[in-house]
Amino acid sequence: MRARTAFSSAAGAVRAAFAASAPVRTLNAPIARLTGTTRVRGAHAFAALERTVMTRAFVSARGFASDTGKGGRTLSEALLEERAHESAAYEPSATASGGPPEPFALCETEGDAEVTLTRSFDENEEITVTFIAQEEPYDDMLDEDEFDEEPLDDELDLDEDEEGIAINFNVVVSKKDGLSHLDFDCVTDGEIIEIRHVGYEAFDEDNPIIGTAYSGPNFEDLEETVQDKFHDYLEERGINADLASYIVEAHVDKEQREYTNWLEKVSRFVS
Repeated sequence: MRARTAFSSAAGAVRAAFAASAPVRTLNAPIARLTGTTRVRGAHAFAALERTVMTRAFVSARGFASDTGKGGRTLSEALLEERAHESAAYEPSATASGGPPEPFALCETEGDAEVTLTRSFDENEEITVTFIAQEEPYDDMLDEDEFDEEPLDDELDLDEDEEGIAINFNVVVSKKDGLSHLDFDCVTDGEIIEIRHVGYEAFDEDNPIIGTAYSGPNFEDLEETVQDKFHDYLEERGINADLASYIVEAHVDKEQREYTNWLEKVSRFVS
């Protein structure tokens, strides 16, 4: 069975399940700040769910090429056959192939799971977006919800029967003099961006902090108006739904490329 077959079957199953699902629900307005209106879960939710299941179907298809004809093959040969299978089955999305939204520039290195996007803003700011394209080991052994046990109503969450995408990424907004910056910890499902924490750091060589610097409050404890203004602040700097979509697609693409490279490197090592 090939990954593309898994894609097709998974997509069909999703469409059938989605057609029989309950009426669409509305996410709370604070989550949908990137659109300026309340986002309705309908076609958007279906697209996110279909992308999730297709991605998982592709990942679960890994290894199928080496399930047959094992006799007489060495580990190196099995790894190379699996690499050939992965390379033939995988095709990056148009979003990933098209590069990040302008004016962001992409910076990545083969073998390094960290992906960085950079841009300038106005005349005095540098924006750096970073995410790690790495599948977390033993995810199934962890709690299903890595976030709060009881998410707030305005937090990013999917129905319990939906396996949602949640990509963590970091945004640093720094002044060009390098003396201070804001540090945003964020998460996205490819459409919505949720801020989890905002930190402020400044460098003062005359008055260095000896102990532990204050890291900032819990974001959800801030007044709703302040939270909204932080979302507006990021959106003004290009941290929006288009970038969220690219981060998710680029995460999948980068991880897949690193996986196939890993297969080749390990096959050479054990040969």
